[in-house]
Amino acid sequence: MIPRLEDMTLGQRILLTIIIVLVILFALAIVGWSTGGWDEAPAQQGEQLYGDTPLDAVLIRLDKRALDTAYEQRLVKLWEVWISPTTRDPSGFTNGLRIARQRYAEAAAGISRRERQILELEQRHQEQRK
Repeated sequence: MIPRLEDMTLGQRILLTIIIVLVILFALAIVGWSTGGWDEAPAQQGEQLYGDTPLDAVLIRLDKRALDTAYEQRLVKLWEVWISPTTRDPSGFTNGLRIARQRYAEAAAGISRRERQILELEQRHQEQRK
């Protein structure tokens, strides 16, 4: 029989709280593991950018160019904010730069994977023709 909370000592209450927190954490971990949430790495975000869109070599070249242009435009905006006379704290610039570089790298990795898929597909087609 479990004693009432009022009848427990402070140490027993703390121990009970720790046990409850651990049970909740384990339950969340089991749910995350069973649904496959742990299997998806952040590096796969670049793959998610394209979803199930078909492979197209011409569009990959355009994607590369557009990514470079978008990154450059983002940098211009960041620098405009930084050099404005009202900006005193560099943390907004630093955070924006870090995020822009991270997203650029993710997108570039996704484009590179798509490019490799196109090359592999072309190689298979050439081998089948022989």
